[in-house]
Amino acid sequence: MDFYNDIKERFFNLIKEKDIMSSKVEVVSARTLTPQEVIGKPERDDFPLLKGKEVMLQADFKGSLGQVFTDMPGNYSGTLREVFEIPLVNNFRRAIFVASINAVLRHLNYISKTVHCRDKEPGECAAHLVDYIKERFGQPRIAF
Repeated sequence: MDFYNDIKERFFNLIKEKDIMSSKVEVVSARTLTPQEVIGKPERDDFPLLKGKEVMLQADFKGSLGQVFTDMPGNYSGTLREVFEIPLVNNFRRAIFVASINAVLRHLNYISKTVHCRDKEPGECAAHLVDYIKERFGQPRIAF
């Protein structure tokens, strides 16, 4: 859990610095997003999301969205302080935390691409990922 503790500390410092600790975040999964809503109609049909093994949980922070895959969907509404204070004891709580961070960082323009790619984009993204890894790591021994 050191990984999550480090992220929590950095997240706390950021929301404190930006004075948004009491701002609301909505995490929605009352209605699990359908695979089509999440990734559209990709060229391949072997994505775990299409097979029903994963669901997408989505956080909304001031109109900026952050998504995360989870096996424990649910609803949550609270302030960023409350998100920070949630004990990360199960996948639902970790999903709330990660989706909220994604939405907040998107809102603050620190990151982009916080919503899953759709339609033909997953295949295009996979091709870019191979190039990205080759550029940075040469020929690592990993399976694609």
